[in-house]
Amino acid sequence: MDSELHDRSYHFLNFLPNVADFLVAKHKESTLKVDEKSLYNLVTEADLKAESMILEEIQKNFPLDGILAEEGGAIPGTSGYTWVIDPLDGTTNYTHGLPLYGISVGVVETESMSPVIGMVFFPELGTYYHAIKGQGAFREKKQIQVSQTKSMRDSLFVTGFPYDRNLSLDTLMQYYKSILQKSRGIRRTGAATLDLCWLAEGKFEGYYELGLKPWDMAAAGLIVMEANGKLTSMDGNDFSIMIPSLLASNGHVHEYLLAEFEGQINRVVY
Repeated sequence: MDSELHDRSYHFLNFLPNVADFLVAKHKESTLKVDEKSLYNLVTEADLKAESMILEEIQKNFPLDGILAEEGGAIPGTSGYTWVIDPLDGTTNYTHGLPLYGISVGVVETESMSPVIGMVFFPELGTYYHAIKGQGAFREKKQIQVSQTKSMRDSLFVTGFPYDRNLSLDTLMQYYKSILQKSRGIRRTGAATLDLCWLAEGKFEGYYELGLKPWDMAAAGLIVMEANGKLTSMDGNDFSIMIPSLLASNGHVHEYLLAEFEGQINRVVY
C-alpha cells in the first residue's frame, strides 16, 4: 500500500506545477469566460481545463483508479482508490483577480472514502502542501504542525459561507457573533483548502464551515490530520468527507468550538 501511495503522490507532486502554470497564465487574460452554476457558485473555463488536465493524467497513469471531480462527476474504478479533485478552489477569488485560490487533489480508499493522500497547490502564493496518511504533513519539504494555543481568547479562527447561505443566514451570523466575541478574531479567505492548510501550519486555531463537498475536504483534511489537528463534523460526529459540515482545529480549542455550535446546528439547512 505504501508504495502505491508514494507512486501516486510523487507523480502528481511533479505534475501539478503544470496545472498551476496554466491557471496563472489564464488568470492574466482579460477575457476570462465565467458561468453561474447557481447563485454565488461560479465556474470558469479555467476550472474546466484544469480539471481536464488532471483527469487525463490520472487516466493515463492510474487507469484503474476511480475519480470524483467537482465539474466532471464520478468515474468508477477497480483499484480500491478514488481521486477526489477540485481543480480550482476559490473560483470567485480567481474571477476577481485575487491570488487566494488552489488546486486540490486527494486520494481516498474507495470503500471507506477515507483520505490517504492530500496535495494542495496555491499557484500565485508560490507554495504547496501535501501529506500521505501516517507520514506527516508538509509545506513543500518542511514538516508542519498545528498551533499549540489552548485558549479561545488567544485564538484566530477562519470560516466560509455555503452557496445556499441565504437559507441559514441567521444561524451563520449567530455562529460568527458568538465566536467573534470570545476570540482574537475571525477571517474569511474564500478558499476552504487555504483555510485548512493555514490551520495545519499554525496560522489559525480553528475553522468551521457548512455546505462543503468531498473535494473541499479530502486533500486538505488529511493535511490537517497529519499535522496533528482534529476534525469532526460541526455537531461532533466523526469526520467524513461525505458529511457537509466540518470543524477543524488544533485540538486544544475543539471542545470550546463545539460548545458554541451546540443548540444551533439542527436549525441549519445544509
